[in-house]
Amino acid sequence: MNEKINVNESLFYPFLKRQALSAFIGVSALFITDQYPFYGIVIGIFFLIMVLQFPKSIQKVMLFFFVLAFIVLLGHRFFSETISFEEPSKNKGMGFVETLLPRSSGIAVIIDDNGKRFRLTHKNKEVPAPLPGDSIAFEAKWYPVIPPTIPGTFDTEAWLRSQKFAGYGELTAFAVTESKWIPERSFYAFRLWLLSRFTPYASPAECGLLLGLLAGDRSGIPEALQNDFRRTGLVHVLAISGFHVVLLSEILLLILKAFRLPHTIASIVAMILLLVYVPVTGGSSPVSRSVLMFVVIQSGTLFQKKADSLNSLGFALLLLVLYNPEELWNPGFQLSAAATAGIIIGQMFSPFSKSQREQKKHPLWNVLKQYLIEPSYITLTATLATAPFLIYHFQSLSPVAWLGNLFIVPLVSFGMQAGLFALLVPIPFVEASLVESAAFFLRLASYLTNLLSGSPNASMTVGPYPTAFLCLFTVLLLLSPVFFKKKSARHCFLSLSILAGILFITTSITGKINPSWKVTILDAGQADCIVIQSPAKRTYVIDTGVEKKRNPATEKIIPYLRNQGIQTIEAVIITHADADHFGGAAVLFKSFPVKALWLSECSRVELKPTWQKAISTALDQNIIIKDLKRGDLIREEIPRFLFNPVSYFEMKVLHPSPLHCAETNTESLTLRVEGLGHSILLTGDLTLEGEKEILNTDISLQSDLLKVAHHGSKTSSHVDFLEAVKPEYAFISAGKNNRFRHPSRVVTNRLDSLKIPFKNTAEAGSFFIEFKENDYTIESSLNKTIIP
Repeated sequence: MNEKINVNESLFYPFLKRQALSAFIGVSALFITDQYPFYGIVIGIFFLIMVLQFPKSIQKVMLFFFVLAFIVLLGHRFFSETISFEEPSKNKGMGFVETLLPRSSGIAVIIDDNGKRFRLTHKNKEVPAPLPGDSIAFEAKWYPVIPPTIPGTFDTEAWLRSQKFAGYGELTAFAVTESKWIPERSFYAFRLWLLSRFTPYASPAECGLLLGLLAGDRSGIPEALQNDFRRTGLVHVLAISGFHVVLLSEILLLILKAFRLPHTIASIVAMILLLVYVPVTGGSSPVSRSVLMFVVIQSGTLFQKKADSLNSLGFALLLLVLYNPEELWNPGFQLSAAATAGIIIGQMFSPFSKSQREQKKHPLWNVLKQYLIEPSYITLTATLATAPFLIYHFQSLSPVAWLGNLFIVPLVSFGMQAGLFALLVPIPFVEASLVESAAFFLRLASYLTNLLSGSPNASMTVGPYPTAFLCLFTVLLLLSPVFFKKKSARHCFLSLSILAGILFITTSITGKINPSWKVTILDAGQADCIVIQSPAKRTYVIDTGVEKKRNPATEKIIPYLRNQGIQTIEAVIITHADADHFGGAAVLFKSFPVKALWLSECSRVELKPTWQKAISTALDQNIIIKDLKRGDLIREEIPRFLFNPVSYFEMKVLHPSPLHCAETNTESLTLRVEGLGHSILLTGDLTLEGEKEILNTDISLQSDLLKVAHHGSKTSSHVDFLEAVKPEYAFISAGKNNRFRHPSRVVTNRLDSLKIPFKNTAEAGSFFIEFKENDYTIESSLNKTIIP
């Protein structure tokens, strides 16, 4: 075995002096192989080639960790229980309270009931919640675990599984049978003490921000503000992460040295305090990873050895995944690790480092570098490193995150520092001044975040791309810093670039060879929301659901659009001005790029305040508003490949007539969408009177598919109308157990008598229809394939 490494050419040389990082790669390859064999084997081959170039002493270390990981994997597979999400048969039980998590809806009580963990929300404000360490007899109202019916929306089952909960619900009653002290009881009391110190001097929202920044409890942060931070790519500021730990460690070391403690003693005390800080904040992976990195680096200084930041990161990640292999699949873990690695590697190859003599010659350059260029560079490296994971999990990136990191993150940092010093100073007027200062910085940060999030382009859709393509992109990012330094890196980079280009071009050509268009009838409850994607990849949203506890735009529509890789909406079409059809419109206009709003002239003049607010929002966002009327035709040429004949995708407006305005449902926009030889009729809430008006014209109604009008109400779908349409299949958009009892038995009997098969979103979830040249397919989110 050749013990010497060619420093200039070997791609694996950087891993030789970072054994912990190398071990993490090997352990990850094993865990990935268990879930995704192909990708795990590829990483494993890379790891094997790399290790074979290492000295035998290091190979033995790698083998030790690999065997240890294999034992952990076997133990995790054979000894961990499979979590069942069936609703518990009994509403009573006995359990042990592990921890309490204050939330906006109440206090989440985490209970262990004979090895099964449950999350029960205590909502009764008149009765104090049980404390950590209490054994209780409880009664609960269990919530059903319903699979998501819209791709990209919140997956309750996946969330429960990630938290190792067997179920969740409401804690309706309890009695404490035994109480004992556990560390979490003191940690919970400490969080309450923190809140009590801030409450007299700051508003509830500002207190919630301070508690979230210092103790990891985000329950007091308003949901609207959290959404603003998410849209601007700054949500990491609200979660306890490396940013907070680094800041906290620096403040701790500063304070300890102010007491004239020796450096060694100060470092040891800081390490102990930060290790205690991990469980206080809930023990999340970003906190654990950051604290472990700090401990490794400080330990190195104690022994007068300079710790390598990248190897320290590898050591922290290695311990975390060996302790809990499932952590590897946590998006937060992946983003935190990628961002930290990106910043470290970026600093190693920073183009802005200069000698002291050069720095003294350019004082203006030094100012620009310190306050603008270097923060921008750090943001760039972190953004590039996390981009593959953000695209894979969320299909979105924030173009304004750069501005946020330059201006908002420092303000949050100042607020956090002022809040921390307020806790350490026992003098009331000084404490009040510091908390008020913290509130000022956080208020200003919140205001700027709200300004940035107000743009529809604050968050843009990217992807989805094939996993293989994202993996290639990640490898290219890793190779880019050494592109000009190593010949082998250049060869590998160019080869993978060609491969990624071929993959991308093949995907693009496939869409032109086999054109298609899609209609998705979203499960919007007792409401309507339909998404049309034309062969030219233009997107039209017909109606936007109904707003209840949450807005349908943020809860359903935008997550679906992101999941499908849709970047812009060509037009939002509102069939009529009823709340169950425009409920998400205003939020959609503010939160997603929309080019136009199409409606009928009668709808435009409807005086409902919430509807007029939606129109005003569209005007404020410079969205073009266009009236549709009978006879209008929206036509697109279907993309061709080489010598394919010209064909068109069309949306024809069949109703209403512009001559007079009637009742809102009667005036519903009715569209017939056609392309590639297939068609679907979309009827909004069209009534019997509206159907009769269309039948009295010479308009052809025959369509392959029909979206049944007015959620299946008996005021629609006359036999004559159904016979004129002659659909092969019909769809009803209605809420489960809705108070109107839609669909009406009268309508379903009509459909049955005409032998028209139909499905209801209340039973089947969302419908996904894809039209191709020779056929069409229909799938539902709950019943899967319907046709063929």
